[in-house]
Amino acid sequence: MALLLVSLLAFLSLGSGCHHRICHCSNRVFLCQESKVTEIPSDLPRNAIELRFVLTKLRVIQKGAFSGFGDLEKIEISQNDVLEVIEADVFSNLPKLHEIRIEKANNLLYINPEAFQNLPNLQYLLISNTGIKHLPDVHKIHSLQKVLLDIQDNINIHTIERNSFVGLSFESVILWLNKNGIQEIHNCAFNGTQLDELNLSDNNNLEELPNDVFHGASGPVILSELHPICNKSILRQEVDYMTQARGQRSSLAEDNESSYSRGFDMTYTEFDYDLCNE
Repeated sequence: MALLLVSLLAFLSLGSGCHHRICHCSNRVFLCQESKVTEIPSDLPRNAIELRFVLTKLRVIQKGAFSGFGDLEKIEISQNDVLEVIEADVFSNLPKLHEIRIEKANNLLYINPEAFQNLPNLQYLLISNTGIKHLPDVHKIHSLQKVLLDIQDNINIHTIERNSFVGLSFESVILWLNKNGIQEIHNCAFNGTQLDELNLSDNNNLEELPNDVFHGASGPVILSELHPICNKSILRQEVDYMTQARGQRSSLAEDNESSYSRGFDMTYTEFDYDLCNE
């Protein structure tokens, strides 16, 4: 599949006037891949709309690597087994950027707290299959859009601290935090957010939620009915409280896969909400 994609991009680039010494390109979309790519090329055209770094040998993504890409809409960094560090200001001040994918980088241990800043159009952030030990700092993203934060399969993430999602978006958010190593969630963890959906499934060492875990958060919440925490009395009390506050709860959406997941169609429709399927 990767070879087919490269061949297609190479063919299209012949007629598009798009050429680069390392990366394949077509219509302002650049695919940089394999071991010859050891750093973000400094000569990538600043009018690129999509950058993909697949199967590369990037060890560090340096500060300001994407500065000046005013038209950039998507960034993908995937299947990089030597990536260890993402420095400050890597994803910063990119006005049109709406999608970031960082996945299958098991040796990625550190993402600078200043890596994500001023991304007014961000709608989807995926960080999956990495070695990071803490949730990425999203306090300075300040998106004006509804955001899906998809943090999954990071088994070294054990804790969600208070105020972890403040500043992510001025609109509502969906948090997919499934299949991590989460063992503890602090009070006020979701403070400052309007939660459309919260998925904590397959964090098998997460046994309880504190009384004030949703303090400062607004909006309905979905918590996967598959999670054993749904049987805990403390959560049941939280459910009863939120039920009374809203008057009644709607049924759980039949299809838990929203349009965010496949193809990333950002057409937004209303969800049916529940907090554990009783």
